[in-house]
Amino acid sequence: MANRYITCFSAGDRQGGRRMLRLKGLTINSDDCEGSAAFWSSALGYQRRDLWDPYIGLRDPQGNDPLLTIQKSGPESVNRVHLDLYSDDPDSEADRLVTLGATKLRRFEEGDTYWWVLTDPKGNEFCIIASTGPDRRV
Repeated sequence: MANRYITCFSAGDRQGGRRMLRLKGLTINSDDCEGSAAFWSSALGYQRRDLWDPYIGLRDPQGNDPLLTIQKSGPESVNRVHLDLYSDDPDSEADRLVTLGATKLRRFEEGDTYWWVLTDPKGNEFCIIASTGPDRRV
């Protein structure tokens, strides 16, 4: 069943012959990261991969997508789950999505990557992450 959804997201991902955004990961906000990571790791058979604080990564043992990230947040968090979209050019993609009605909230740089946090026209947060580093190449 999960592969059917992934196929749906990858269909039609080219505009004018160039790769657009790719759904690669989901992020779950939690005030108990260890508990959430243990639950989702067991539920999905995913392996833990420690990232920098406040993140815990979970990955399919065969390397299939999507990646799952548990992010430390308080109970007042706006979104409990958000999309992580990957791009070779996050700045241009963020600008393109703004023309479609998205709003840029902030840009982050951590470790060996950077990303934009945006909201869709209804206020739902999502991220556009640079496709750099071994865990993010598509």
